[in-house]
Amino acid sequence: MSDFLGELLSGILGEAVMSRLGDSRRVKTLVRMFFGLLGAGLGIAGAIHFGLRSPGANLPMHLSMIALFLALASLCLFNVSLLRSWRWPGRLFVASFVALFATRILFGAP
Repeated sequence: MSDFLGELLSGILGEAVMSRLGDSRRVKTLVRMFFGLLGAGLGIAGAIHFGLRSPGANLPMHLSMIALFLALASLCLFNVSLLRSWRWPGRLFVASFVALFATRILFGAP
């Protein structure tokens, strides 16, 4: 039974990939919007998750983790979903990623 379903799904996906469906501008827009909103939603969920947890001993590392998730959400929302070529979300993501390691080195393990 699973071989039949696997063959069926591979046939459908193969047809979708090989046909004009992949060249459609509407499909590309929908896929880009889906993954952009998915990344933004996961980034916001991560920021809320770490925001609700107690920071413990290392508050700067906790704040840089929240900033990392918010930067990821803005990068996915603006650059991926809206197809903007803004540089500030990427720079914010890199800065918060570097801050994550810097706070770990400067303030130690939590």
